[in-house]
Amino acid sequence: MILDLLASGDVTLTSVRLLGRHLTPQNHQAVLARASGGSRREIEALVAELAPQPDVPSSVRKLPTVTAPPPSTAAPPQASTSVPSEPTPAIAPPPAALPPTSRPIVRVTAPERYRVQFTIGPETHERFRRLQALLRREIPDGDPGRIFDRAVALLLEKVERAKLGAAAKPHPSRTIRSVTDTAARKTALPSRGVPRAVKRVAWPRDAGQCAFVSATGRRCSERTFLEFHHVQPHAKQGPATVENISLRCWRHNQYEAELIFGPHRRETNEKPAG
Repeated sequence: MILDLLASGDVTLTSVRLLGRHLTPQNHQAVLARASGGSRREIEALVAELAPQPDVPSSVRKLPTVTAPPPSTAAPPQASTSVPSEPTPAIAPPPAALPPTSRPIVRVTAPERYRVQFTIGPETHERFRRLQALLRREIPDGDPGRIFDRAVALLLEKVERAKLGAAAKPHPSRTIRSVTDTAARKTALPSRGVPRAVKRVAWPRDAGQCAFVSATGRRCSERTFLEFHHVQPHAKQGPATVENISLRCWRHNQYEAELIFGPHRRETNEKPAG
């Protein structure tokens, strides 16, 4: 069954590697069926469901300082009078002199549980310690996880208010001259801009994810660099309404535009030959 799924492209080799140690004669058919067509994030969530891990303890610790080795005291080499036949390659710095470049980690460890790991600088560490002290009544143990949870919730509320016009009680748009404004709306072309009221509905409706669905029924999993896409293009009188606005990643936004208007041609200053 695994070879059949690999041949069909429904399950990738990476997915099989992630799931391999958790497959048994009893569960492999059901597990591979669930993994079929899934993204890496979905596969990792499935692995966490099959082998849940306990929550990691909260901690804040200082990382070891990486110092460069002392300069060599050896005598400089004598200058050579002969000309080398090939250029001498540049000597890279020793590995010990390079700072660690570990990537931030957001990894699912169990159903609905995630491990988050990152590195902060001294200024952020000082602000965090001050925040711990101020929140001792609400969070007596100063748990970084609970503080992170509250901070993310507050920042998300602020960003959604700024970018999507989110509000607990959104104010309706005011009309200064009702008769004039009504007549203008009847004659004017649809606006390209997406009203905040439409953004407030379209974003949660599409769950903050690209809503493009392929011919095979698979939805795009991209959640970054999203754009408000006109299903009926603005150039074809498509209105900026809830029904006509949908989230797209920039690639699928461009892809759907090219389906309607043709491939995008870049302007160049080059003259055709002949």
